[in-house]
Amino acid sequence: MDANRLSQGLGWWSVGLGLAELTFSERFCQRLGFRGRMELVRAHGVREILKGVGLLTRRDPRPWLWARLAGDAVDLCVLGVTLRRPEVPWAWRLAGTLTAVGLTLVDAWAMKGLRTTQRSDVIGRDISPEPRESWRGSGLAEDVGVRQSDARAEADRV
Repeated sequence: MDANRLSQGLGWWSVGLGLAELTFSERFCQRLGFRGRMELVRAHGVREILKGVGLLTRRDPRPWLWARLAGDAVDLCVLGVTLRRPEVPWAWRLAGTLTAVGLTLVDAWAMKGLRTTQRSDVIGRDISPEPRESWRGSGLAEDVGVRQSDARAEADRV
């Protein structure tokens, strides 16, 4: 999958999760055993929305993916507290843990994909000041400042 498409998908996921955390913060608190901590869930929701908007609107998604990874670390810490609470059903603990760990892996994969794409772009780029072979004879070489006699002399050398 294309790393940029993946980062766009993660942006939409962040916006959706953030809106859910803002809208249903009381339910999240009940399910996770955080009664009276709605402000914490809402703060997580605002954080998710900001990261999602950053991923969707900025050209370079790397800082926002780093923010997602940092947020994943915070989420895993919060889930660590949740796992110790006996009033939270095991199915909710398992689902929350699998979701957080899975999204952390996807975020890391997206970062790795962006770094790989960036390196291959730099390696494959032609930085020679001379016109490419396909320009010769088309008149384009003269347009970019290469004299026809220079182009012929180079063709004779090859």
